[in-house]
Amino acid sequence: LPENSKKQLNIMKYTVIIFLVSLLNLGQNKELHPVHFSVINMEFNDEKQEFDISFKFFVNDFEKIVDKNYNVVLNFGKNNQLKDCNKYIDKYIKKNLILVFDKKSVGKKMQQVKFSVKSEEKAIWIYYKLSIKKPHKVLIRNTLLNDLYNDQKNLFIFTIDKFQEAKKFEKNDTDLQFVVK
Repeated sequence: LPENSKKQLNIMKYTVIIFLVSLLNLGQNKELHPVHFSVINMEFNDEKQEFDISFKFFVNDFEKIVDKNYNVVLNFGKNNQLKDCNKYIDKYIKKNLILVFDKKSVGKKMQQVKFSVKSEEKAIWIYYKLSIKKPHKVLIRNTLLNDLYNDQKNLFIFTIDKFQEAKKFEKNDTDLQFVVK
């Protein structure tokens, strides 16, 4: 298979795994879940000349990590949800997702757009945008939730036009470098 087809197959494989794991978690009344994973999708929008970035976390995992790092209880989706939870979301994500494009750190330029809690999925979706020109050389360091679970997996998918790069980040494998073709 051509290299691009192999990457697309890998992305599809990771997507199917995540879907199956999500199905296993449906209907469980437990606060805990058997796997620890997140999904991050970073896609360049040619029309707007910016990246659209989405994060999906289990609500209880994200609340735990924010509480552990900043001693704050977020209570996503509840009546007593912390009013300035965006501040803690932003602080944690920008600390643990480092983006370097063409040898310049750009992660701090990400702007949070919104977040939504999907109680049926027990998930929080967080959306960012990053207004920047298309990069050539990319370095990503992803340590999201690594200080909470030793078995944390973070699926990351990066797309510009027809170019895609995907990686499953783990506690001892946090960096990804590539050249956009």
